[in-house]
Amino acid sequence: MEKTTKAKMIVGIVVGVLGAIIALQNLEPVQTMVLLWRFTMPQVLLLAIMLGAGFVLGITIAIMLGTRYLSE
Repeated sequence: MEKTTKAKMIVGIVVGVLGAIIALQNLEPVQTMVLLWRFTMPQVLLLAIMLGAGFVLGITIAIMLGTRYLSE
């Protein structure tokens, strides 16, 4: 096994363990208001939704800015 592959595997394991710790510490329900709706959900689900939304927004902005600079 190459050094970079082994390093990536170690980093992946560390990130996975940290993610599991964060998930297990945030299981209590929280109330969230979105415009006029009130949702009650586990805090870990809210964290996952916000992480996903941030990822999608970041990728979208990167693509929009990348295509703008490529077309100039």
